Amino acid sequence: MTRARFAVRLLALVALWGCGDSSGPGSGATTAKVTDPAGDAFGANPVQWDLTAMTITRDTGGITVLLDFSNTVISPASGDTTAMIGFVDLDVDQDSTTGFQTVVDAFRPGTGSTGMGSDYLLDLTTAPAQVFDTLGASRGQVTATYSGTRVTIRVPRSRLGNDDAFLNAAAIVGTNAEPTDIIPDNGHLKVGGSGMVAPYRPHVSALRTGPVARRVWGSRR
Repeated sequence: MTRARFAVRLLALVALWGCGDSSGPGSGATTAKVTDPAGDAFGANPVQWDLTAMTITRDTGGITVLLDFSNTVISPASGDTTAMIGFVDLDVDQDSTTGFQTVVDAFRPGTGSTGMGSDYLLDLTTAPAQVFDTLGASRGQVTATYSGTRVTIRVPRSRLGNDDAFLNAAAIVGTNAEPTDIIPDNGHLKVGGSGMVAPYRPHVSALRTGPVARRVWGSRR
């Protein structure tokens, strides 16, 4: 089925760690935000990107993702090996029993779970950023702006299969060498839709682990 193709694409993305759209914001905005303690980054290397907040605004045209950091962010377009790279997992049907294991859960440093099944993956390892679906196919490039301590990414609904853009999300960031922070530390950010945020669903990762869980965060090539 589609799992094998998705796993192959995800492994390729991990190996890195190991067409644009000009659509603008629409109406009917819904905003959700989660914060993360400053200074909780992990890793063995001197440069550790430290997330402090993730905000997602959903409107009729798509979503706008804001990732805030404790230090000025370096874009991967710079060619700097310590530039910030990362992934944002998107659960667009807000159903943990569909989709695949999140990249966040594959590389989280401790216990816990996003409580999500990932339907789309926002890939910030390259510039421009891209969105991938569960087939491992690119849904196109998206605009990511690096300014000071903030990264702003606009994702049109067309990149999400024209979903209504009410969704759950979690993110992981790091450098070429290693992941260094996740947000939120447990559970996920919920943007509209029905139901409650799942704070801890340990079975979700176990159901759809696949070969990605046995991989390590590799160097970008």
